Amino acid sequence: MSAMLVYLAGPGGEAQENFLADLCREITALDLRVAVARPDAAQATRPTCGAVELRLGADGLSLLSPGGAPSLEEALRLLEGTDLVLSLLLPDEGKPVVEFCPAGSSPGLLGRPGLLALAGPGDLPPDPGVPGFGSAASLAGFLASRAQSRTARLSLTILADGKPIKAKAFVRDIIANSLHGLLAPLKGVEGARRLEIIIEE
Repeated sequence: MSAMLVYLAGPGGEAQENFLADLCREITALDLRVAVARPDAAQATRPTCGAVELRLGADGLSLLSPGGAPSLEEALRLLEGTDLVLSLLLPDEGKPVVEFCPAGSSPGLLGRPGLLALAGPGDLPPDPGVPGFGSAASLAGFLASRAQSRTARLSLTILADGKPIKAKAFVRDIIANSLHGLLAPLKGVEGARRLEIIIEE
């Protein structure tokens, strides 16, 4: 599965759950398949708006589907082709994060590496250096464009003192996707068709 993983950080609660449900519906309407990951101890009793859910706990994971708990085969089939995973787990440092800000609150993750966007009805700064979205529909469009841009195969050429280094396609894909994921949140990178990294001794 080559899904784009985005952490939806925030205080939780009903407002964030409603926003998540709306976001999943809007993403699905854009012909993308979405999954939701949350802690195993989460209070939500059913999968969000038809999306397959991963519940991650200390002893492993379980999967839920709209029709009830699937078998392992059914779960893998549901996850196959997933374009986007929205995670309510604790965000990993530097990974893509959307911070949900409820009404009356302000962002707490500004300046954090990987912060993609701010969302929700809270007091979003007018120009924090990251886009802010008041509606699930507008955020869905933003995430969809990022997820779809990842589906194109990235080309990678590695030169050592001007001579190309041979590497298998699998290795090139890992390096290219890792570098792209690290650099994509940086200012000035958005929309770039070619990135060059030069390391010298």
